[in-house]
Amino acid sequence: MDEKGFAERIGQDQQARRNACRILEVAENADRRAVQKAYRRACRKTHPDFNPFEEKSHEKFLQVQSAYEFLMKGTTDKMLVEKLKAVSIAPSTEKYDLENEWGYFLWWREQFFDGF
Repeated sequence: MDEKGFAERIGQDQQARRNACRILEVAENADRRAVQKAYRRACRKTHPDFNPFEEKSHEKFLQVQSAYEFLMKGTTDKMLVEKLKAVSIAPSTEKYDLENEWGYFLWWREQFFDGF
């Protein structure tokens, strides 16, 4: 792998980590114990059995599982990669300031957890 490819891979991994942390609503520098607690909390919020009338609850639950696997084991699956690509796309409305971390978080929360 050349230097450019390596730098690109590092950037993708950092972005994936940021997005996985956002999915689990945990700080980027969280330890394993904090990630596990956040995972359990997110599972309770998104599990299809607890949200039977939510159309996308199964998809949200799978995102939580994928984010957890990435943060704990470093493994990624196809769905997480696709979702991470979708997350990085700017919204069509100018409701939130995406240059600000808080604005990006509010936009992201609305995208994935609207209706909770």
